[in-house]
Amino acid sequence: MKKRLYNFFIGGRQFHNEFRKQMRLLIVFTLGFTIAFTWRQTIFDLSQSFIQFITNIKDSKLSSILTSTFITIISIILIYLTSHFLKEKY
Repeated sequence: MKKRLYNFFIGGRQFHNEFRKQMRLLIVFTLGFTIAFTWRQTIFDLSQSFIQFITNIKDSKLSSILTSTFITIISIILIYLTSHFLKEKY
């Protein structure tokens, strides 16, 4: 029993496989977050230019609020679509 617990938590093949899987997930998540953070300002500026072009608003505060709302709505639509198309089929 003691050897089985040791192999499960410390030295077993299942532990090593799960550890590698979790490390890959951590690295992918970290790099994805870094990429998203890098593109954040660019996407915001492009969206703000689009909103200003459509509405002809020159006030920066109102434009910023409308841009954030626009990005939020687009993001919610993308989240809904990806969750719909990537759900598991039983």
